[in-house]
This record gives sequence, C-alpha cells and structure tokens, in this order.
Amino acid sequence: MVPFRQEAQRLAADWGIHLPGVTHYATEPQSLSAMDDASGTRPLPGIPDVLTTTIDPQVVRALVTPTRSEQIYGSGKKGDRTRRTMMFPVAESAGYVAPYGDYEPSGVANTHISWASRDSFYFQTWARYGDLDVQMLGLAGVALATEQRLAGATVLNKASNKMNLFGINGRALYGALNDPRLPAAIQPTAKASPGGKGTVTSWTDTNDAIAVYGDFVSLFTQLTQQLAGQIDTETELVAVIPSERAPVLKYIVSYGLTLEDMLKKGFPNMVIRTLPEAGPSLSGGAQSTAMMQLFVPRLDGVDTVTTAFTEKLLMHRLETYSSYMQQKMSQGGWGTVWRRPQACATMVGI
Repeated sequence: MVPFRQEAQRLAADWGIHLPGVTHYATEPQSLSAMDDASGTRPLPGIPDVLTTTIDPQVVRALVTPTRSEQIYGSGKKGDRTRRTMMFPVAESAGYVAPYGDYEPSGVANTHISWASRDSFYFQTWARYGDLDVQMLGLAGVALATEQRLAGATVLNKASNKMNLFGINGRALYGALNDPRLPAAIQPTAKASPGGKGTVTSWTDTNDAIAVYGDFVSLFTQLTQQLAGQIDTETELVAVIPSERAPVLKYIVSYGLTLEDMLKKGFPNMVIRTLPEAGPSLSGGAQSTAMMQLFVPRLDGVDTVTTAFTEKLLMHRLETYSSYMQQKMSQGGWGTVWRRPQACATMVGI
C-alpha cells in the first residue's frame, strides 16, 4: 500500500482532493513518530472540560460559633445610638417598727434610691463589592452583594455577642459572665477519678454522675443563701454550662437513668442552656477555665438580667463609586445588665 503522504500531493494536483489534517489511511500502520506529530488529530473527539462542569446553586457558608447571649439572658432595646449613658434606679426598703400606742410616734418606713450607671458602645463595619466581582461571581450563581451584607451582619452580631458576655475594657459596660457586681464564685466539689488516683474537680475528669449532680446542689444552695431563702427547688431556674461540658449530662447513673434525668427530677423547673464561651475551648481565649452559672430569671415580677442594645442593625446610605459600591453597617448596645446580681450564683473549674 502506498502511504497517504506520498499520494496527498497527487490527489490535490490531479483530482483537487484536499484533506487537511489527514495524516494516513485508516489501514495504514502507524509509527510512534507519526503518532507524535503535532499536526495529527486525536483518534476520539474531545470537548472543553468546562462544558462537563456544573456549579451547585446552594452556597455553603462557613460555620461560626453560635451567638446565644440574647437567647440565654434575654434582650431589650434601651435608648438609641444618641444615648451614651443609662441610669438604672434601684429602690431598697428600710425602716424599723415600735410597739403600738395610740399616741406613740416611734417607727419609720423609708425607701433608699440608688443608681447604677452603664455606658453604651457603638460600632460599625463595611460591606464592599466591585462591579467586575459581582459580574464574575454572578456567572457562578453567587449573589456577591447579598453575601457581603450577610457577612457584615454576622460580624456585627458576633461582636455584640462577645460584648454581651465579656463587656468592653475601660467602660462601664459589663458582660453576663464577668460583671464585677456578681457574687464571688464557688469551687466544685471533689470527685473520684476513674483510675482511683485521687480526687478531681473537672466534670470531664470523672465518670461519677452523682458527684456532678452534687455540684448543681452546691450551686443551688449558694443561690438560696444569696437570696435569703426566697427560692426553693420548684422555682424557675436557668443553668448555663459550657457547650463542651454538655456530653456530661448523658452520664449514666444507674439502670439507664442519666444525669440529665436526675436534674429534671430534682429541679423540675430548671432549664439547662449551653454556652460556647463559658468554657476555655470555644471562648477564643476569653476564658481560662470552665464555669457554670445558676440564676433565677425573674423575681417579684422583675427580670433579673437582660442584654440591651441601642440599634440592632442600621444600614447606612449605599455609596456608589466608579467601579465599586460600599455600605456602612452599624450596631450598638449596653452589654448585659444584672438588675439583681445576687440572683446569680457562679461555679468555676467544672
């Protein structure tokens, strides 16, 4: 058989047959050099990889530590962003009695009014996005402007949550976990270690659910003393524990009964809330030890504690430039206000 390369010129000159890109007959044996020829075609047709690629329309956002301060301690609007200081009046009854007599002038009742002062803190962030960025990500089905605003709201809420829990240094603005007016914390009870090597205090260093239950009893006893006996085991209570200590509630006591079951029986109106920032692992360095709080959410018709904000979210004017846009987002608050600090008992080292 005459190779195609030898006949190609004759076919073109004599018959006007032009076969560009053809290098050989199908039955013609091929050498490695012919197969490596840059002008050769692939045996099978192909398509660009992008035509076989699809994009999932669901945007997966990175997970962040949940913001639970308002859920646990309550929330309320106090003033607005023009207010820098807030005064909380506290009334205390005082006086004494005397034996009754129709003309006896002794005995007096009086009210002492004191004022607790708190500062506000107002903060901001920016959502920015360029025209080309919006168009290019739009090809992938991503709404960049929306994602930037969601990111801004997340940043503001995270900052507010941290302020609600730990306050702001240098201001009369305190957090739920470190308000200086809260009574002094107590220590956990001693517990046996699983290996029988002495005693421990941390919940995760023991498997004795009964001993952990004893910490709740100790903290409740402390709270009862602070409130001069105004509560009992039927009182509505909120227990705040670190999220990293939540698995301890599933410790088995006996016959399938868990620590959580025991607490429901012993304190039927107690709600247990988990807070990431109450432990060292998820607090971002703000905590060096795990702590627990036990508080009465309301007494005598007055809420014991609340987080307070001036503005939850303020979207400022959209600013348009040559090839990008930006929008300021702001928020402000007062941190956490303990109206009755003595209605909260704290234990550290759990």
